[in-house]
Amino acid sequence: MAAQSAPKVVLKSTTKMSLNERFTNMLKNKQPTPVNIRASMQQQQQLASARNRRLAQQMENRPSVQAALKLKQGVYHLCGLFLLPMSINCLFSDP
Repeated sequence: MAAQSAPKVVLKSTTKMSLNERFTNMLKNKQPTPVNIRASMQQQQQLASARNRRLAQQMENRPSVQAALKLKQGVYHLCGLFLLPMSINCLFSDP
């Protein structure tokens, strides 16, 4: 048996962009690596933590919050007990 040669397949170009252009565009639009994502998330978390600390400090300095904290301390002294924070919430909530 003689070896049959496969007929040549000719494909027409269906795109106007060369492979070089296609891969160049892919490299330009490359997604950030996981290391960069992790560093970015860590930086955002640190920034959020700093903002939360500032907000907590501002809240602590508000007169209404200071009054509520004094009220909470007064309840501890009135009861003469060391109540858990959840127990103190039960005193002020409706059953």
